Amino acid sequence: MSSFAMFLLEGGVDVEVAVDFAGIASLLEEETARYSCGEYIYRLRAGKGTLGQRWDLVVNAIDPSAEGQRMYPLGRLEVVPVGPGVTNINVPPRIEQRVLGEDAADWDGRLFCSFVSQLLNSLHTRSLIELPCLLPTV
Repeated sequence: MSSFAMFLLEGGVDVEVAVDFAGIASLLEEETARYSCGEYIYRLRAGKGTLGQRWDLVVNAIDPSAEGQRMYPLGRLEVVPVGPGVTNINVPPRIEQRVLGEDAADWDGRLFCSFVSQLLNSLHTRSLIELPCLLPTV
């Protein structure tokens, strides 16, 4: 994994996007359905949360060619409304990435970092956040 990828995972990511909390689920579903890294694709599933106040989403990797294979939890996103039309997406720092009691980011940091980079690139492409340039995804 590159030093930039390590930096991104170690520090975590915290961005506010100009999307209402009610619309963030469809945005994330639409965008993440296109993400991949090598042979793996990503799926989000709901973890813990409070209806209308906070979502904890688990990022899973699956190999679509391995029929019946289980999903591997990589990390998580926290989604919280900030105000009317604004939602915060937080990727906790690597040390806080515990999914199902395991240090999920250590399973394969490259896969999780690729997901996070693709997410930030999508938000940038939709003009929801500003980045100096598109981030590397592998």
